[in-house]
Amino acid sequence: MTEIDFALSQESDTDKIELVGTVLWNKSHKAGHFTKLSKAEQNFVFIDIFESEINNNGLFGFFYNTSGEYAHEVLQAFQDIDAHKTALIINDAISIFEALPIPKDIIERRRIILKSKDYLSSHWSKLDDALINVNEDIVTLMIAYIAARKTDFEY
Repeated sequence: MTEIDFALSQESDTDKIELVGTVLWNKSHKAGHFTKLSKAEQNFVFIDIFESEINNNGLFGFFYNTSGEYAHEVLQAFQDIDAHKTALIINDAISIFEALPIPKDIIERRRIILKSKDYLSSHWSKLDDALINVNEDIVTLMIAYIAARKTDFEY
């Protein structure tokens, strides 16, 4: 039994996701960076990064912090797991950004954000509420995505 099979065999969906996350973060540490993981594994990590940032600092924090470097990859990850409602909200959050694609450089991104802070904060706050109220089970979608691509998650 692989570590991913073991993770997916857990009774609780939360336990499944937490174990997969542990496996992938350990794997990324050994590889040197999570961007060296498979595309499917990276999608998991992008969603994990986004969810963590959103739960702590909302969209403003996501874009302002280092996580904002991956804004477009996060959008693609949600599309890839068929979380289309969430992806639409993220796309809306990206689309109001002054410079597209969103700069990878944190200093450049922060300069743009601070220049339009009130405007962006107002819009992102509304989208934070939309993310909270979206009727989409990301955990279930992610588990289905992992199960369908188990060979991409081998460790």
